[in-house]
Amino acid sequence: MKIHLSRRAMLAGAGASLIAAPAIIRPGHAQSKELNVWAYSGYITDDFRSRFEKDTGIKVNIRLVTDQGEQFNLLGAEKGKFSTDIVCCAGHRFYQFIDAGFLEPIDMKKLPNWGKIEPEYSDAVWVQRGGDRWGVPVLIASMGLLYNSETMKDIDSWAPMFDDANSGRIAYQIQDFFPIAMDYLGFDGSAVAYKGSPDVAQRAVNTTRDFLISKKPLVRRFYDSGAEVQQMMVNKDIRLAQSWSGPASKLILEGFPAVYTIPKEGGWAFAYGFNIVRNAANIDNAYLFLNALLADPRNGAEMVRSTGYISAITGASELLTDKERGALMLKPEQRQRLTWVDVETAPFIFDLIDKAAEEIRAA
Repeated sequence: MKIHLSRRAMLAGAGASLIAAPAIIRPGHAQSKELNVWAYSGYITDDFRSRFEKDTGIKVNIRLVTDQGEQFNLLGAEKGKFSTDIVCCAGHRFYQFIDAGFLEPIDMKKLPNWGKIEPEYSDAVWVQRGGDRWGVPVLIASMGLLYNSETMKDIDSWAPMFDDANSGRIAYQIQDFFPIAMDYLGFDGSAVAYKGSPDVAQRAVNTTRDFLISKKPLVRRFYDSGAEVQQMMVNKDIRLAQSWSGPASKLILEGFPAVYTIPKEGGWAFAYGFNIVRNAANIDNAYLFLNALLADPRNGAEMVRSTGYISAITGASELLTDKERGALMLKPEQRQRLTWVDVETAPFIFDLIDKAAEEIRAA
């Protein structure tokens, strides 16, 4: 089974902090002195990795990945003999990894630092399935509108993304933007309203697909990575784009004249988390790593600076500068416009969207 998902590559970077000594929990039985992790760029900072290795003697081997599909297909090819202990799953797609038997539920007894995750995220329905928690949420992403503030002013709607006046100056990721387009057209991009009515969902998806095909000539590029949309903005190839908050905030912090907003029709949010694979060879080392990461809010602040996303670790935001908070934090009214992906309806709606996306590309 192959899934086609958009990439989540971010710019790397690091801050500085210390691992709190009380978080170190020694393995209960002998394992290798290594830990294998698949993660996006910047999700494990160089400083944290060095400190963890020094404090524990465990060597962390990181394989950089760029999207959920890459990880899913690699795990599938390994047929249960996984070469990694931890993967980095997005909250709106991790159900696919669970259903395929790739992940281990979190053993809460082995993760005493779970309580250091903001309750808004640790208690969320999307981190649970079948009575278990299936990953450790570490970074919170939102999806909204990014635009050049020198060429466009005070935008509060997705409408300019479909305006002929912006022809050739628009970019988006098809699968990610598709639910937004559904909401814009008056449908339910989360598909919660279509539970038990797959035919209604299909009609909504078909109508949205046809609308996006009709607007395809306006699009300069269906982009893949955060770095790509940043570069198009800097080169002034585009003036507005659907963007995840990470690439947008990094661009703003680097001084580019841009605004990131959640338009009145809404935006989306989900969490990135670290998930332990089933029968992980170094499972005690994996819990040691996760406990150390959650132990100190400064670790969360480092991740914020290296990715541009909001940390799920309690107290991390308080360690940011005013400038960083200004670029990263959404206003209360904008947060209220966000829809969290519904884990129960995601399986069928994303299957429909993935198919529609291929039809848009081929049109």
